[in-house]
Amino acid sequence: MKILCVGYYDKFSRFFIKIKKELEKETPNLEFKINSVFFSGFFYAFIRNVQSSFLPYKAWINVLLNKKKYQNILKKHLVYKNIHLETLIDFHLSLNTKISKKYLQLQALSYIDILDKEFINYNPNIALLIGDSRLAIEVTKALAKAYNTKVYFIEQGPFNSIFFNLNGVNANTKITKVAHTKNKNEVNRQVNEFLNSKSNETYSRSPIYRGFDYIFDLIFGSTKLYPPDLKHTDTFPIFLNNQHKKRTSISLKEKKYIFLLVLQVPLDVNMIYHSPHFSNHFDIVSSVYKNLPANSSLIIREHPLYQNKYEKKLYNFARSNSIVFDNNTPLKDAFEHANVVVVNNSTVGVEAISQNKTVVVLGNAYYDNAKICLKYDGNTCLKSLLEQALNFQPKIQNINNFLYDLINSNLVKGQIKGKDLKAAKHIANIISTQN
Repeated sequence: MKILCVGYYDKFSRFFIKIKKELEKETPNLEFKINSVFFSGFFYAFIRNVQSSFLPYKAWINVLLNKKKYQNILKKHLVYKNIHLETLIDFHLSLNTKISKKYLQLQALSYIDILDKEFINYNPNIALLIGDSRLAIEVTKALAKAYNTKVYFIEQGPFNSIFFNLNGVNANTKITKVAHTKNKNEVNRQVNEFLNSKSNETYSRSPIYRGFDYIFDLIFGSTKLYPPDLKHTDTFPIFLNNQHKKRTSISLKEKKYIFLLVLQVPLDVNMIYHSPHFSNHFDIVSSVYKNLPANSSLIIREHPLYQNKYEKKLYNFARSNSIVFDNNTPLKDAFEHANVVVVNNSTVGVEAISQNKTVVVLGNAYYDNAKICLKYDGNTCLKSLLEQALNFQPKIQNINNFLYDLINSNLVKGQIKGKDLKAAKHIANIISTQN
C-alpha cells in the first residue's frame, strides 16, 4: 500500500507519522510520503527519516526555473491537464487581495506538473488530506480523482474529535438525517457516551518547528523567493490593546435576553467558501447588534487563537455601543447563561446544539438543519430571525439523531494534538479494514 499525505505544520506530520507506524503493524510493504505546505511540517518528518517534501518551495523553484514555459501556457490556456486553474486559486485570491493572481496561476501549473509526475511514479493508493481548500490540497484532490486514488479528508472536529471521511470537511460534510429506524434508547446511549467521554491530553509541542515558519516569512515573505500561496496567509502572534476586555464587567441585569455571538478565525475556509452573506467579522457584529430584539444584550466571544486580532473598527464599534466581550467564561457556562447562541458556521455551533441551546447560523455549516437550529438565508429579515430564536427550542431527540449520524459517519474520537494519538490509531484501523 502506498499513501500520500498533504498537511501543514509539524503537528500534522506528527499525526501522519503515527498513522504510518500503526499501519506498519498490519500492512506489509507500506510506502508513506508526506507533502507539507509549511517548513515546520516538512522538517518534523525529515528529521524522523520519513519521506517528505516542502511542496510550495519545490513548486516555486520549478516556476522560477521554467517561468517562460509556464507563462506561454497561461497565454493560451486556463485549463491545464484537464484542471481549471481559476477554480484552484479561488481560495487564495479571496484570502488576501495582496496575493498576485498571475503568480498563483504559475504556482498552480507547477503544482500540477510536480504532483502529476508524483501520481504517475509513486502511484499512491490513498491520499490523506488536511482540509480541502489550499492550493496544494486542491491540486492533489483533482489529480487523485483523475488517477482514481481514494481520498480521505481530515480536520479537527467538535467534541474533541476529528473529522475523517471521503466527502470533505466543514460545510462540505452535510448531515441531513434527523430520524432513525434504530432503537431510540440505543441512539441516545451512543451519543451521550461519545459526548461525555474524557478528552485526550494534548502533547507538549515544541515551538522550534513553528518558529521556522515565522523566520521564513520574516526573511523571505516580502521577496519573490517566497511562494505566492504562502504570502499573507499565515497568522502570527501580535499584541494589541486589551482595553476592550475591561467591558466584561458591565452589568447585564437590566436586559432580559442575552445573545452570545461567537467569532471565528477570519483567514479561514469557513469565512471564504461557506459564508455567503458576510465577508468579515465587523459586518457580522454590527448586523447582529443592530437587529437584536428589544430588551436584549450582545456578548461577543472571540476565537482563542485570534483574541485582539480582529478589525480595528470592530473593537471601535463594540466600544461605542458598550458591547461586552467574554473570552474567559468556560464555554459550557457561557452557553448556559445565553438565551441564544449566534455563529457564522464555527464548530461552536454544533457544540451549543448538543447542549440543547437555540442556535442561529449565519453561514453554511454541516449542522444547519432546520430541525435543530435556525439558519439565516440572506432573504429573511435578520431581526425577525433573531426574534424567532427566542421562541425556538429544538427537540432533544432530533438533536441526538443528528449527532448519531455525525458521530458514526464522520467523526473519530481524539485530537490531532493528542498526547496518545488514539485517533491516529483508529484512522489506521479504518484504512486497513476498508482498503
